Amino acid sequence: MKNNKIRVLIVEDEFITIETLTLVLKEMNCVVSGDAMNAKDAIAILDKGETDLAILDINIKGDKDGIWIAQQIQEKYNIPFIFLTAFGDTMTVNRAIETSPYGYIVKPFTKVNVFTSVEVALNNFEKQKHTIDKIESNSSKSEISLGLRDSIFIRDDYMFVKLIINDILYIKSDKNYLEIHLANKMHLARGKMSDFMQNLQKEKFMQVHRSYIVNIEAVDLIGAGFLKIGNIDIPLGAKHKEELKKRIVMF
Repeated sequence: MKNNKIRVLIVEDEFITIETLTLVLKEMNCVVSGDAMNAKDAIAILDKGETDLAILDINIKGDKDGIWIAQQIQEKYNIPFIFLTAFGDTMTVNRAIETSPYGYIVKPFTKVNVFTSVEVALNNFEKQKHTIDKIESNSSKSEISLGLRDSIFIRDDYMFVKLIINDILYIKSDKNYLEIHLANKMHLARGKMSDFMQNLQKEKFMQVHRSYIVNIEAVDLIGAGFLKIGNIDIPLGAKHKEELKKRIVMF
């Protein structure tokens, strides 16, 4: 079964803080991929490749602190991280700033503090990846490909829902909201089609109408001015029809 929740690693050496964070994250529809009280255990969890976001207490027990873990994440794991802190000396703060964290949670924290920090971290991480993708796609010298993201997180009240991109059949725009349709469910998200399209794989998705984006692989029938995905009729704009024909196999 596919995991549709954000997987969060907690690195913290106080049991009560771990328990509180775990409870708050569960209320946000996140799942704790693991908790660690030291750097060695944190790296072991990260090595499993089952973490989408890390919350790191700066001051943990052992000779390697949360800042060291953040440096390892930057070098090897390519996920966003947030520092959990009660603030410290100037030298520690400066070391933390140098790692360019995606957010801070200051102790003592509230549910709103955690939610806001997680949302900002995920949004900033996605924006950064878009920038890198554009630079690499425009560089003829680049031999490195980051690959296409296979999932996207959408906000639902005080929760985040993880959607597998390939599971999306089509997206319908309704003023300031987007209806994201999967085979057995529809999610409603606030946003613009142009912004959402940036998160999708261009070879699999295309806009076919001013209000619709479709997964090309999900199209079952193309008619005069419409197409079908399952039993759903979707309008097909004249200017998009020729492009669609070019991108599918036709005999």
